[in-house]
Amino acid sequence: MKPLMTKLGTMIGGLILAFSALVLAGCGGGGNSPGVSSQVVTGTAAVGTQLSGQVTLKDASTPSKQKTAVIGSDGSFAFDVTGMKAPFIIQATGSANGQNHTLLSFASGTGIANANPLSHALVTLAWGSANSGDVFTNPDEQKLRKIQDGLTAATQDLLMMLNPLLDLYGAAGKNPISSPYRADHSGLDGMFDFVTVDITGGTLTVSNRGTNAPIFSCAINNINSGTFNANNMPHRMTVPAAPTNLTAVGGAGQLTLTWSAVSNAASYTIYYATTSGVTPANGIKVANATSPAVLSGLADATTYYCVVTAVNSAGESVASTQATATTNVAAPVIPAAPGGLIATGGTRQVSLSWSAVSNATSYNVYYATSNGVTKVNGTKVSNATSPLVLNGLADATSYYCIVTAVNSAGESAASVQAAATTLPSTPPPALPATPSNLVAAGGTNQITLSWSAASNATSYNLYWSAASGVTTATGTKVSGVTSPYVKTGLAAGTTYYFVVTAVNSVGESSASAQASATTSAPPPTVPAAPTGVTATGGANQVSLAWSAVSGATSYNLYWSTASGVTKVNGTKLTNVTSPYLHSGLAAGTSYYYIVTAVNSTGEGAASAQVSATTSAPSLSCGTCHAIPPQLGQHDFHSGVGIGCVTCHGSGYSTTTVNAATHMNGVKDLSATIGWNAAGRNCTNSCHGRKTW
Repeated sequence: MKPLMTKLGTMIGGLILAFSALVLAGCGGGGNSPGVSSQVVTGTAAVGTQLSGQVTLKDASTPSKQKTAVIGSDGSFAFDVTGMKAPFIIQATGSANGQNHTLLSFASGTGIANANPLSHALVTLAWGSANSGDVFTNPDEQKLRKIQDGLTAATQDLLMMLNPLLDLYGAAGKNPISSPYRADHSGLDGMFDFVTVDITGGTLTVSNRGTNAPIFSCAINNINSGTFNANNMPHRMTVPAAPTNLTAVGGAGQLTLTWSAVSNAASYTIYYATTSGVTPANGIKVANATSPAVLSGLADATTYYCVVTAVNSAGESVASTQATATTNVAAPVIPAAPGGLIATGGTRQVSLSWSAVSNATSYNVYYATSNGVTKVNGTKVSNATSPLVLNGLADATSYYCIVTAVNSAGESAASVQAAATTLPSTPPPALPATPSNLVAAGGTNQITLSWSAASNATSYNLYWSAASGVTTATGTKVSGVTSPYVKTGLAAGTTYYFVVTAVNSVGESSASAQASATTSAPPPTVPAAPTGVTATGGANQVSLAWSAVSGATSYNLYWSTASGVTKVNGTKLTNVTSPYLHSGLAAGTSYYYIVTAVNSTGEGAASAQVSATTSAPSLSCGTCHAIPPQLGQHDFHSGVGIGCVTCHGSGYSTTTVNAATHMNGVKDLSATIGWNAAGRNCTNSCHGRKTW
């Protein structure tokens, strides 16, 4: 086999680039990125005969999204993959020729993705092991990318190894996944009529269906290690002969065709037309026909011309001799009973509707006022159409109805009975009565009104004025009011006058008796917290001031010697005014204050805290000393025996009145007399450590 394979490699080497292009085009490689797609994936599912079943497509999303489609009568399927993430893995499941099949396919994007025995083999080879079905069961993007990456090489290698077999059926160079493919027993599909593709135990085997002899076998993970035995290939089929003995028999809207079987035909194709000289080129095609075949849905009293061809994997035969027949005019059939009859009662009428009957030309309605209406005892309405209104009926009466369908063949059986009751009669509308018991209650800038309901009224109008004697002509109108009604936005302390009227479709009633009420002013609100609060310390006192607060009638002051004073922990002084002098305080002490504003509603929030520190009172020398000093000295200095200059320095005058702080005229305040202003004492030699 090596010389054969060497020769094949030489013959096919030039096809590798073509195979690569086919794989990429079929898997969306022709410009479609593997991102979110926006088109369709189509294909054909067949094994020499189209599958009867369904196809499921799964994408690379996490979790994977999937769609399922029913396989068409020609084996075709299609998916709209808009919004799905490529690549996609596809599985076709169904039966053909009495056997069940499960076939995998793959698409890198939009385009063709056929499902057949070789597409299944290619997906398995690209995956690299026989458990490729697990990828479909639990797909993810990583698994699908692995198949996508390996699919081009797998396709090149397998098509090269199978080239002699594919060439036998005119399928050389055709990609099983992405090339156009039809379930018509020709080309690649015809090859599947004569070979089987099997994957078992890690081995791919292509065998002659008739002899079971292996044509090609390889390990799934090593295609190029496979062996090809050309001697086991099926014999090439020849195009079948044209069918003979074609006959056509006309019927009601149809033709029945029969012909003699052709020995090597796999199927037959019918072509027909309404003009003589029908050929496969100009006739209407009916593929996969069997003898006898019925062409239905044809026009009545029309001549049709027919030929038939035989088909196998080698191709399609020439056409048979033309046969002709004329369809009959179908005898009319009495229509079926109508369905879906619905009856709805109205004012002196009943509305009916029903579902159309396909071959009906008209309908008859029968109705009665007793249950069990029939075509015999009911009142008949001929040539009725749906919907139908039965007018002129009695008020508040039940009517029972049936309907029949009619054509030239006759009248159908009756439908299921439907019933409805007409509405009771109502007197003509009249003007509503005048509203009564109008009551007005004043409130804060508003008045609440209520009144008794008036008969026949559907709505009410309110008229108001600040002047007594309000009418519908002079008052301000408010339409569509209901009782109770609150008139808001009024001036405080003002009397308002009201009337109300009732309204319906006929018109507006006369006005009610006038009602009046006086509005009140809104209650005052709690005043705001005072601002601009200041505190200034003085001798044993603190002066406070603040800005006036709108709406305040008095103020409260709270104080403490600890910071963080509140209305709870502070000492309260009521009815204070700004400015305010807080006296009788300790000297040299910090005091903390807040202020609140008060009115009849209550006390407002506290101001921001302020603080100030008190000072000692100013003293004169005479407070502690005799002025002027006796004998040239302070009287408390008697017996000290020192001169004034010792403490006061030169130039001291005995008549000088010095400040109580001894800051004036003392030579050295600290060192000389040790004056302590806070304690008001002196402790050094000049004073003999006396306390004053």
